[in-house]
Amino acid sequence: MKAKRIETNGSRVLYFFETLIPLLLLWFIMSAIFESKFILFGVTSCAIIAAISVKVLIVGGLKTDNEYYILHINPFRMIVYFFWLVKEIIKSSVDVSKVVLFHRDSINPHIIWFKADYDHPAARALLANSITLTPGTITVDIFDDGVYSVHALTDAAAEGLLEGSMQQRIAKLYDEEIDFKPIKVKLDPALAKREPARVVSKVMSKRKAFRRLERR
Repeated sequence: MKAKRIETNGSRVLYFFETLIPLLLLWFIMSAIFESKFILFGVTSCAIIAAISVKVLIVGGLKTDNEYYILHINPFRMIVYFFWLVKEIIKSSVDVSKVVLFHRDSINPHIIWFKADYDHPAARALLANSITLTPGTITVDIFDDGVYSVHALTDAAAEGLLEGSMQQRIAKLYDEEIDFKPIKVKLDPALAKREPARVVSKVMSKRKAFRRLERR
């Protein structure tokens, strides 16, 4: 199912204030000066920055022709997701520490693949960063069709990610329905051997070129 159409025309005023209010709050918290001239300077500078940022922060959809404003998101849902992510980070930190200190036999580093085809670019970026922030997993790559490759330290970390809880929470955060599913990928051994050799040869050729320049 395609994501809901987000109309940017006619909503620029709303987006302007969604950017202006956080900037003003940050200005007053960091300056802590409430004299009239400083308030005027702060409001003016924040308004100029917000007006410029409105156009810059509008991005196109990855699957549809929709347009999204990066900062246009339900703050309460984001707060709920933030605390859930903190809980998962703490839980994963404890699990990884136990494995490293007491159960090293459980360490099985490998790559897993799954599909989470968000239309909102921020949703894809949030998922990639959430995975990397959680100990035991690191996002390696994101493909155009929404396929993620992730390095998992243990089988438990891989299984937890492939359950899809994090992916579905982010989809709910951005009001999207995604086609989530684990993917089994078989790599070509011959290709895996050729690619590193080609990269190494390029690096060596560059080093030889630099040495020749140094000799001159």
